[in-house]
Amino acid sequence: MQVRGKVVSITGNVAEVCIIRENTVCGSCSTCLKKMGVRDITKVAAVKGIQTGQEVVLRDNINWLSKNRIMLVVAAFVSGIILTEAASTIISFGSYRGGMDLLVGGSLTLIVLIVSWLRKPRYLFRIVKAG
Repeated sequence: MQVRGKVVSITGNVAEVCIIRENTVCGSCSTCLKKMGVRDITKVAAVKGIQTGQEVVLRDNINWLSKNRIMLVVAAFVSGIILTEAASTIISFGSYRGGMDLLVGGSLTLIVLIVSWLRKPRYLFRIVKAG
């Protein structure tokens, strides 16, 4: 999704951009600016060469990891259970413990959640092109 905007102010590495509303319908309601919580002015990471009053093109800054977080959490939990079952066939634990499956699956889920939280973008949009 691309959005046009005008740079209002630049402070250090942060630029405030006023979003220019267009009367076009994109057809994708899941990426609507109103549903994303964006007001008329949003903060983005400043790039070299932009000036106040310049029109810029913004693109969403959400990475693949953030978009597919739920699928990755489920995959981590299932792979943790499979990993534990594979290890239990190779190494004899003495008796079957179902809690061990849940512990390893939960641990991998927690690791995926922490990594996705650390990798989340700081700003909702990024400047693609300065015009």
